[in-house]
Amino acid sequence: MNKILTILFITISIFGFSQKHVDAVIIKSNNDTINSRMKVSTNIFYKNLIDEKSFYRVLNLLDDNDKKKEKIKATDVKSLQFTDFEGKQRVYINSGKTLGQLMFEGKKTKWVRDILVNANDGSVSYSDYLVDTNGKEYTFNGLFISPKKRLIEATKSKPELVDIINNTERFSDENVLNILQKYDE
Repeated sequence: MNKILTILFITISIFGFSQKHVDAVIIKSNNDTINSRMKVSTNIFYKNLIDEKSFYRVLNLLDDNDKKKEKIKATDVKSLQFTDFEGKQRVYINSGKTLGQLMFEGKKTKWVRDILVNANDGSVSYSDYLVDTNGKEYTFNGLFISPKKRLIEATKSKPELVDIINNTERFSDENVLNILQKYDE
């Protein structure tokens, strides 16, 4: 019995200590701006990795004593900005009922990464898409969807990018970002 209680106590302690906060700037749908501390959960093994499940549907704002001050639904948020624990600036925008990470925003296109959480096991997956100035969406993810074809289709007004896209072996975030920045020039 003591072993079970000890294991239970350790498990609860680990999850309890993985709660942190970040200083966030929230712009609500009615254009009200809120500067506040926001509660986030982190990975239990890598404390600098923020668990996006902790805020993609509801933002928990904290007061100066780290007590819950207010809850804001993602549907009421226009954008959310904060600096993560590794110093990287993160921007999330309203993507319907949840928040999606704004990976790139240029003059001709923007790249959004939606956060999808499995209701059965809580696992997280992502869905990337581009939106051009006309509002047309180019989805990256799917069983029969090639990121290469979607990028060529989305950047068709700049044919010189076709060779760069075709010669790209791996479409990492950095490679896609470089292609979109060249397209935006």
